[in-house]
Amino acid sequence: MRKYDTCHHGCKLNKLFILIILFFAAFILPSCSSSKKVRMVTFYPAPLSFDDVPREMKSAGYWISKIDNPDLVILDKKGIEALNARITGKSFFLKDIRYFPQKYAGSAQLAKIKKDIENYSKYYDGSSEQPVGLEYLSGIIDNIDYSVFGTPVDVKFAMTVKYAQLRALPSDKPLYSSLETSDIDRIQFTLLDLGSPLAVLYASKDYKWFYVVSEVAEGWIRRDSIAFCGQNQIKEYKKWKNMAVFISASADIYKDKEMKDFFESVKMGTQLPFYKIYGDYAEIRIPVADKYGKLEFKKGFVAKSDISVGFLKYTQRNALIQAFKNLDHPYGWGGMNGDQDCSAFLKQVFACFGIMLPRNSTGQIQTGVFLAGFESSEFEVLRTVKIIKYGIPGITLLYFPGHIMLYIGNENNKPYIIHSVRGYAEDYDDYSKVFIINKVAVTSMNIGEASKKGSFLKRTVLMKAIQ
Repeated sequence: MRKYDTCHHGCKLNKLFILIILFFAAFILPSCSSSKKVRMVTFYPAPLSFDDVPREMKSAGYWISKIDNPDLVILDKKGIEALNARITGKSFFLKDIRYFPQKYAGSAQLAKIKKDIENYSKYYDGSSEQPVGLEYLSGIIDNIDYSVFGTPVDVKFAMTVKYAQLRALPSDKPLYSSLETSDIDRIQFTLLDLGSPLAVLYASKDYKWFYVVSEVAEGWIRRDSIAFCGQNQIKEYKKWKNMAVFISASADIYKDKEMKDFFESVKMGTQLPFYKIYGDYAEIRIPVADKYGKLEFKKGFVAKSDISVGFLKYTQRNALIQAFKNLDHPYGWGGMNGDQDCSAFLKQVFACFGIMLPRNSTGQIQTGVFLAGFESSEFEVLRTVKIIKYGIPGITLLYFPGHIMLYIGNENNKPYIIHSVRGYAEDYDDYSKVFIINKVAVTSMNIGEASKKGSFLKRTVLMKAIQ
């Protein structure tokens, strides 16, 4: 007998009783429990081109032509050094590894990791509709040597020898906060550039992971991504006379002059020691690990067009040109798949000028000069007036919790932005549509206006200029 033919007491349900139950479920329950409706969410690709963004608006030159003096230097070298000093002074956001203490004792990491594990046990791995639970994380938990956390340690120092993932836990396994967000790995903090200095605090039991502090964030990094060095080596590295600053959205590095032996691909803003230019290519120095895991530098070769010897001049023209080089590049939460999210995109752009923006949007919007704030009750027309009046195209950040954007100018009294964006929503009575953009895009600030949260313009709370 099939199990749905009997009740839990073993008594048979007759067909009439079943029909009564089905009728009650179909017609009575919805009317008395409408406040508990499950909201349906469906996902769609966003339009390839927005109606209010014609072809010419997707060019940096279009917006540069609207600026009276686009080549005016906003900050010179000393001004940028002063700005960086103010930013790094807020140690919550940025660390200078050159001056990291050689002895370290802290318990904050242990408390955070334990809290993270408890939270992540409620997440999903994509293989089931159920959260993973603590049993799924048991292997990761067993690999963490809790006894060393909070005890004084002799800090070791290192440098990344590849484009490296920084993780919340010593694991490559992704975890998602919901079944609908399987493109956002919550274990992923960020990607670190090749040549990023590190303070190494703790090792996992299997010695395949290290808990490190980088300039922008702290977390777990794979052992094969780093090479150990002395702190003085990091100081000397930072004093290198000329640095090759990568100005392409992404660029390939090779080990040979013929540029056939591929070494690594790096993102805009990466800095490596420069040596010499030969015709169409440049010789640089790349950090590698020797057979003992120690840091050494070897020759590397890149296309001359991919680099600037030294930082670019910080002008509105250059800021817009660098931002638009990333147009249509894929969105990637925390650097997933080697791509960039909203804050990483801006960090890469401003790194071309030597400006050290924090890693996340919360930190970024606390830098620079205040231009305007916005009250939640403020009408959108007043918001528009403020942005157009005070915003400086190419160097102004617009922010609402969870997202940050670069103001590029206005067209017909409508502010426009370039940003790395996942998508936007349209909400209806009992369902929502989410339109996935998943790339660096030029949009007006009206996107999302059909959502319950309102347009990006309506949600914006703060505007600052990086100067």
